[in-house]
Amino acid sequence: MGPFSNNPPQTPAPPSGGNKLPVPDVEGAPQQVIIAPEPEDNGVKKWLNITLAIAGVMAVVGIAIFGFYAYASNTPSYMLSAAFQNLITSDGQAGTFNYQMRQTGAATVQGDFISYTDPSDPHNLTLTVNAGQDASRVSGTVRLFPDTNYAQAGGLGNFGKLIAAAGGNSAAFTPENSVRLASLDGQWFTLTPTDITQDNDVWPQHVVQNGPTSKDVETIEQLCLKHQFITSTQQLADEHVNGANTMHLAVGVDGTKFNEFLQDVKAAQLKSLHLTDGDIRAIEGSNFLKDARLEVWINRSDRTFTQVKIARGNDTTLVNFRSEEVATQRQTILRPNGAESAVDVIRELHDIVTTKPAAQ
Repeated sequence: MGPFSNNPPQTPAPPSGGNKLPVPDVEGAPQQVIIAPEPEDNGVKKWLNITLAIAGVMAVVGIAIFGFYAYASNTPSYMLSAAFQNLITSDGQAGTFNYQMRQTGAATVQGDFISYTDPSDPHNLTLTVNAGQDASRVSGTVRLFPDTNYAQAGGLGNFGKLIAAAGGNSAAFTPENSVRLASLDGQWFTLTPTDITQDNDVWPQHVVQNGPTSKDVETIEQLCLKHQFITSTQQLADEHVNGANTMHLAVGVDGTKFNEFLQDVKAAQLKSLHLTDGDIRAIEGSNFLKDARLEVWINRSDRTFTQVKIARGNDTTLVNFRSEEVATQRQTILRPNGAESAVDVIRELHDIVTTKPAAQ
């Protein structure tokens, strides 16, 4: 459009009120924003409520179970049962013992022991016991296999001194007899049915019929677990023993369970032990079971026996367990070479013990 156009430019008209942009009211009250809700899913809400309810119930039950376990696992009966379970199923035990006979001038006999299973074959067992000290020290080792057994002694010449240290009559163990016994040191012997037959004047033939085997020991151990005849009679004050916090219990023999145990031993028909009903009655009626007072100390952390005390009259035997020694000494259990029949050593020992002292 040029300067000579018939349509001269016009001034633009101001916008009408209807076309003006709104001016925000920054000083007024804020406007409410309403968002329309989505339709509620009743199924999801119901599932969520049920899930939360189940979770709550499980939490309450879990707390209750934990509380009950914490209580039950520290009761005397549970601790005693667990200690026996751990004792029987362990790879071995070691420790010391101290025998005191106060009636004869506080005579004491100290010693130590260790037993364990073969690392390559748990059916093979060995036990070594050392009793006495210095000139009265006597030791014995037994190796048990599923089919036979072997035994070896050391320090038999000191046997008389050991008997004297324990307050017994050692008159039969003259120097000559001690030399006879010492000649048997270091020799491996095995106890067979033939030995039993030849030595039927030493022990009742109907009771002992063979030497003990590891199979017999395992059978008796399982029967002990089946019939826990050692029961808690009183919970005594906790004590700190051998560096461990222990539960101290007085224990006794449950007559009913003990009878069931003996009946099962009889029914098991062990090769090394044959019990009759008369034998069972004699065992149950023995004064030892009636007069013995037993106490145990159980480690609260691992539920193992820390100490056992057996008292009868004025005699007391205290056993302290040191199972950590087993790991360092446990090794393969081999069958000894050149083992001889035990009939000679048994008969010789029997003759010496039963020989009346010569008149002075």
